[in-house]
Order: sequence, then structure tokens, then C-alpha cells
Amino acid sequence: MELRPNNNDLSVMSIIQGRRMTLSQSKPGLVVVDLEEMGSNEYNADPNQLQTAELISQRFSGQNSSYNSGKAPPRNSGKRGISGDATLLTLFTSNYDLERPSVNALKRIDMFSNLEVIHMKAVEGEDRFDFAKTYLKQCAQDALGKAISINCLSIPIGAGDTRPLVRHLRMLSFFVCSLDGKASRYEAPERTGEASVNFDAKTRLTTVCVENESVCLRLGSFDNLYRIDQGIVDYRAEKAISLLKNYHINNGKLAYVDLAQILDYYFGKALAPVVVVSKDANIISNLCQAVGAQNDVHLLSGKKVNEIKIMKSLYDPSDTPNLRDEILNYGEGSFVVTELLCSNVDDQLCIREILEDTPSMTAFSSSKSALYKEGLLFGVHIGSGDITPELRSRASIVL
Repeated sequence: MELRPNNNDLSVMSIIQGRRMTLSQSKPGLVVVDLEEMGSNEYNADPNQLQTAELISQRFSGQNSSYNSGKAPPRNSGKRGISGDATLLTLFTSNYDLERPSVNALKRIDMFSNLEVIHMKAVEGEDRFDFAKTYLKQCAQDALGKAISINCLSIPIGAGDTRPLVRHLRMLSFFVCSLDGKASRYEAPERTGEASVNFDAKTRLTTVCVENESVCLRLGSFDNLYRIDQGIVDYRAEKAISLLKNYHINNGKLAYVDLAQILDYYFGKALAPVVVVSKDANIISNLCQAVGAQNDVHLLSGKKVNEIKIMKSLYDPSDTPNLRDEILNYGEGSFVVTELLCSNVDDQLCIREILEDTPSMTAFSSSKSALYKEGLLFGVHIGSGDITPELRSRASIVL
């Protein structure tokens, strides 16, 4: 956060200043500065909310010293900072309330004098249902490359965070697409498919229908949908499972049926990314080798998290080796399997961003340079210690 007096300064402050625009230039514009994940203000929180707010207040006002609530900023400090620039719009996001001391520290500078706290909530009610139906339709149409109609969607849509719902809908779209492929054998290929999805509260089963084709699904571990008939759509998933069985790993105790469905989702790009976690190094190694041996799949094996750079930082030269660029080199949409070896909890935290189901961005990333997660599978071996909540929330299955 400290602005340094040299031409190679890559501090946060320098980057923001380099992006500044004015409303009087030929193409006037505004710059949005997004500061994510403001921490809590609990005593042992690291980072601590109040300390973060004080640091931002100091640096944005052009001061390199420590924050002092009882001391006014130096007279000319504003000229060195950006606190008076009305073309910079700053947004903070947080899972915690912004407490009064933190608000006071930020409001000390002009930029945040009108700071307003807005409590966001997830879409709910009829809007949530409309979102679910529209999203399912869009996912199916994007995969099929043609129009499809969702005549009925009767499933629990939950409340709060929409990410579990989005994940559920992506799995449902996989079955809509696979059933549409079967129905197309008997219908004109340009027809608009008609699909319905119904959840039975008594049996806890979900039925997906497209024309005269249907499949029955159960809800299993990690809220994954599994076929009752245990069928596999993509031959590569079946071949990978056959290879695993030939390895005789885990003495036959591995959940092959559930894993086969996860691999089916992988090759159908329904789960983006697929994350498989295990404390057994042989399981992860053999799984990555088996999937990586399939047609059009690239393999990055044996990546020790404590020895590699996951993605470049602003201070790194452009040719710095890193995992994100290695994956991107295969081209957008490519099937890439990556074996990640985590020796401790810190390693698990280092990979949480690249395992998220959102595009991986770095500073100055654009939609073209982002790492999209469709076609990516991460096999994660965790050594000592338990799986962290962050990794568990991103896992497709734990073996």
C-alpha cells in the first residue's frame, strides 16, 4: 500500500494512480477500486478490520506513517495521495459488519466522507425461482448450441447464498443435454427440446425428462446428483474408471460409482472446476494419471504447492513460471488435469482462489485473459492436518 518514489513502483497505490482518469479528458471516465474481503474486527482477527481501515486511510491520504486518530494529517499530504479524487469510486466487500471505529477511520479522508454501508442479500422468492429457471435454460442452450424450453422446474431452490443452487442447476443441465441428445435421434435436429425437472419430496429423488427420455437422480455426498441407474455418458469417464480399477487402489474400497459420475460431469463441463480431495497420495496420483491418459486431456502432475507459484504477482517478471499460466497455455476450454500436493494448512489456503468456480483473475486481467474453470480437474492431496473449510467448500468429492 505504500507509494514509493521510483519509476518501477508496483505498489497498490501506484497502480491506482496509473489508472486514474479525469472527467475533463477527451474520453472521460471513472475508475472503480474493488477492495475485497474486509476482515472482522475481532481482537485476534488477521487481518484486523480496524487496522486495515486505518492503513487505507493513511495510504490513500498520502501518508506513510502509522495511523493516529488524535492527530490531523500533515498539511500537504493530500497532494501526495488520492483521497481528494472524485473520479475514483471505492467499493469494500465483507462478510462482516463494518464497525463504527473502522467507519470513523475511513471517513477521516474526503474520499470516504460519504461512506455508506449497504447490506446485500441473495435473490429470493419469485425472483429466485425465475433466476433458477432462466439459468438452467441458459446452461443447456450454451452446451447444446440450440434453443430448449424448460416447461417445468419443481425443485427446492433454497435461500441465501446462490452458489449451491447454481452448482445444482449446472448438474441438472448436464442431464438435460444428455437426454436431449438421445431424443434427437428420433426427432428433427433443429427442433426445440422440451424439458422438465421434478423433485419428489417423499422419495427425495429428482426426475429429469426431455421428450420421451428420462433419468432419475439421487442426492448424494457433497450435494452431488447421482444417477440411480449408475449410467455413464462420456466414454472417457468409463475408461478412466477402468484404469483406476486396474491399479487396485484402496483395495477396492474406492467409491467408483460416485467418482464415475463426477468424471462424467467433468467431461461434460458441468462442474467447473472438478476438485477431488484425498489424504491418500496414491489415489490422487492414480486418478490424475487415469484421467490425464484420455483423449484430448492434458496432465500437470506432482505440483508441490509450497514449491510453485500459483499465479504471478504484480512484482514478478512476465516470464515468471506459475500454474495459472501453465494451464492457460493449453488454450481456453481445454481439458487439463492438475495434481496438487499440499503439505500443510497454509498450502490449502494458497490454492483456494484457483479452485473457486469463478474465473481466475489477476491485476489487469480482462475477460480474454481470465482463467475459466470449465474443463479443469484438480486432484488435491492433503498431507498432515485436516481439510480446511475453504477447501471442503470447493471439493466436488473427497475420497
